[in-house]
Amino acid sequence: MAYLSSTALPEPFVILTPRLVVIPTPIAVHITSYRALYAELHADAGFCRMGFGERFAVRNWNDDETRDMIETRDIQRSWEKRGLGDFAVGLRLQPKSGGSGADFQQDPFPSVSMLRADELKQFMGPDLTRLEEIQWVGYSGIRDATITSLPPREEGDAPYPDWLEMVEIRYGVSPAFWGKGIAQEASDAIMQWAIREKGVKRFIAETERDNQRSGRLLQKLGFVHSGTNYWKEPLELEWEMIAAKE
Repeated sequence: MAYLSSTALPEPFVILTPRLVVIPTPIAVHITSYRALYAELHADAGFCRMGFGERFAVRNWNDDETRDMIETRDIQRSWEKRGLGDFAVGLRLQPKSGGSGADFQQDPFPSVSMLRADELKQFMGPDLTRLEEIQWVGYSGIRDATITSLPPREEGDAPYPDWLEMVEIRYGVSPAFWGKGIAQEASDAIMQWAIREKGVKRFIAETERDNQRSGRLLQKLGFVHSGTNYWKEPLELEWEMIAAKE
């Protein structure tokens, strides 16, 4: 299985939370149904406005363009360089009320766990067949902001801290599932994985000043206003969450 031998993900794994399956994009990029969801999100004006601000125009990608976007902007820039990046987020359990996400079925195993090796292959099924059946609802991830999203340093700027203190969190959930705690559940699991497996010491984030929904989510995850100006965007707020102290 080629998707299990990616150089971007030497030891493939999947994270399970009480309601969600959280899959690294070096695996998820091979899932047709996830690529369709990813393209759908970026073609949704409401999603783009909430996640990226008024200046972000919607994108209308075909499947090849979507795959290329995931591979170049996430896998090559993040997973291959730092061993972390975005994760696809899907439902372990189907909502009781169709696709609205209003009431989830009760999970008989309400815990966070990781699947590797034979357990992972069994979970995914031959040629990702089981993963194609999952209802994908968004993505969440972390990345080294110093090599992905931050502007170049200028003369007089202080040097950045070590990259393990500059790990940016990001997330995006289908509007049909807003307000259900999905981004929080997925992001918390990913952050705990990053602390335990990658030694991340601090997470950072930026939001549009008027994006109160995203700000509330960050606060629930333990973030506070940092007072930094890494992105140099006057219309944005910057946040941090200290994961470990030296």
